Amino acid sequence: MARDYAELIKRINLRSNPDSYARTVMFSENKLGSKLYKSLSVDYDVTKYVKQAMQGVAPEYTRNSKLAADQIEAHLKKSHGKEVHFERQGSVMTNTHILKDNDVDLVQITNKSSKIDHHRLKKALEKPAQLNSLEIKNLKKHFDDFRAYGGNQLSDLGLLRKKSEEILISTYKEVDITKENCIYVKVSSPKRDVDVVTATYYKGIDYMKTNKDYRRGIQIYNKKTDSIGDVDYPFWSIQRINERSILTSGRLKNMIRFLKNVKYDCENVDNKGSIRSFHINAICYNINVNRYQYDHYLDLVSVLNDEITHILSDKSYRDKIMSVDGTESIFEVNCNEKLVELEFLRQEIDSILADLSNQNLLIG
Repeated sequence: MARDYAELIKRINLRSNPDSYARTVMFSENKLGSKLYKSLSVDYDVTKYVKQAMQGVAPEYTRNSKLAADQIEAHLKKSHGKEVHFERQGSVMTNTHILKDNDVDLVQITNKSSKIDHHRLKKALEKPAQLNSLEIKNLKKHFDDFRAYGGNQLSDLGLLRKKSEEILISTYKEVDITKENCIYVKVSSPKRDVDVVTATYYKGIDYMKTNKDYRRGIQIYNKKTDSIGDVDYPFWSIQRINERSILTSGRLKNMIRFLKNVKYDCENVDNKGSIRSFHINAICYNINVNRYQYDHYLDLVSVLNDEITHILSDKSYRDKIMSVDGTESIFEVNCNEKLVELEFLRQEIDSILADLSNQNLLIG
């Protein structure tokens, strides 16, 4: 069925730029050098759709999302003081979100306690020849500085969560404290939804070697089960996506946003929830930079089509694709459901390529 690109473009604008802020010029937008496409003297609807699907949310909206999180942090800081450190996580922090009102994750992390990977720390210090001098120095300091926490970690995390609920209920009109892993807050000005997550730091070996804050992991507190979850490395993922996007002049983020928008615009997809932002980030991050580093933006559609086709057809290749933080094989769980949805996305992208071809944009 033929696509109504005018309608799709309208929908993208409504969800990402309803006030019609001026769009910034994208990389290579007005430059020659496309491997597959002619220089565009006419802006066809299909090219407009591809362009706007890659551009994402207007910067003005993103700034307001961060401002809403800042306001909540300021309220919590008044009561928590130095006991809590605040971080941000989620697609807003990489500017790969596609909705103007995407949730912002504000992570409040207790400074009272953190988990430390003692086993790997000891193993690493037993083999100093495999480390450089700075790594040895850093690891020894972590080993010498460690003191067992005398309190009850779960009890303290529970109290932190409860205290934050009380503060936010007394400050904002719309607060949901029933969620297991977060407190949902609806901020009225600027109008944004913010999830406040309670967590503890996890100091893994990579963090202890480098002392880089973005290598720290976190474990999120679950109110319902009174437990902490598996280790996650959101700040390392943010760092890696931002760094690679700089290396590719924004092309990585444009591919991520394009895939998200294509998925969002598919209303009748089987297993629509199998492929999430987490998987899209990993799929795009896994692509060899040399394949697209200097490409025209329209060429990226072919790059994505080729990559997804490779994933679908080659199990050994697919099995090697890891999450952006390098800790999880993204097709290990529920693989069949993910492949069904990925095949649907491939067909959608293939159809967009056909529409580009039908506009006589292809070279030769």
